[in-house]
Amino acid sequence: MLIRFVWRHCDYERIRENLRKFRVDAFFLEASREEAEEAVFPFLERDAISESKRLGLKYLWNGQRILARPYCFLTARDLSYIFSESPVFPFDDLRNPGMFEKLEPVISVDRLRDIRYLSMPADDEVEMEEEDFYDHELDGESE
Repeated sequence: MLIRFVWRHCDYERIRENLRKFRVDAFFLEASREEAEEAVFPFLERDAISESKRLGLKYLWNGQRILARPYCFLTARDLSYIFSESPVFPFDDLRNPGMFEKLEPVISVDRLRDIRYLSMPADDEVEMEEEDFYDHELDGESE
């Protein structure tokens, strides 16, 4: 799976209000069908899996070429949310163009949990207190 973009201190409107206040970094994750089924779908509810499959099939053939990783997700660093998105999500003209920061080099991950440990270049905003960060993590996650 590849990560090309980060949305620092994400405040996406789809995030539940009680989690949005934490403004956790979110990563735009691209996966092949096999990668999505193995690494991401186990974290999703049935409706979200169906949405992801629908979006993935829609973008599998992009008129000109096959996309290698048409299953895309906006994923919180702490895995408190995972949203199925289209491959064009970071480029949507309706969105604030400054939301996503391009990562160079592109990051490759094998498991969702790997994104928790990605180091990021510093930005200008104040970091969240450690106890606040852990207050909203999902309970009962397993490897």
